[in-house]
Amino acid sequence: MKKVKHIFFGLLLFLLLLHTFSSFSQDKKKIPNDEFDIKNYKLEPADRLIIEINHTSWLGYPTTIKPKQPSLGMNIAAMFDKPLKNSCFSIAYGIGFLSHNFHSDADFIYTRDSVNGNFNTSLQPFSRPVSLNRYAEKILEMPLEIRFRTKTDRQFKMHFGGKIGYVVNNFRSIRDNDGKIRVYDIKNVNPLRYGINFRVGFEQFAITANYYLSEVFKKDKGPGGIHPFTIGLAIIPY
Repeated sequence: MKKVKHIFFGLLLFLLLLHTFSSFSQDKKKIPNDEFDIKNYKLEPADRLIIEINHTSWLGYPTTIKPKQPSLGMNIAAMFDKPLKNSCFSIAYGIGFLSHNFHSDADFIYTRDSVNGNFNTSLQPFSRPVSLNRYAEKILEMPLEIRFRTKTDRQFKMHFGGKIGYVVNNFRSIRDNDGKIRVYDIKNVNPLRYGINFRVGFEQFAITANYYLSEVFKKDKGPGGIHPFTIGLAIIPY
């Protein structure tokens, strides 16, 4: 796990150094002679702050488990946007923070392997009534995107890319007749998150979707085939 952290923060440092070098190089470029020539006009950097309000859930969870709504989460990303010459395309990269929640009737059951003594995790419906049962993850992410924006007064935009992240915190919140408890560091959760993301919209608003190719639990230590996803509204103020 320490090795994964070192790789993750090493990539982050590389992105920051790349941004510094790119900004220095861009200052030396000449401004086009005719700023009103749409064909030769270069897009200004944009869409540098992304705020997403999402419905968050899982795909591939056991059929015995019933999700409960609403499961809401939020994603905030600070992006460096680099237009590609005089085209309608740009490349963006940055850092983000995702809060992902999954409300359901699933209880996390630990069973100990008699051979190696390790614990395995399984999901089973709660045997008692609960008014709240939420599994939450806080994920630090690094997105990389290819973007398209029209050169029009009312700008149409599409963003497509991928992201890699690390689960910095996970916990369960449970409320029943005896009160509310919070349990941290769920066993056998896969700390690595990577997937694809997409946005489409006009001006400061867009529809957004994310699908994670990585699974929620570690292989052979928890339920297999469970993938997180989000879908919602993106607000792009800057």
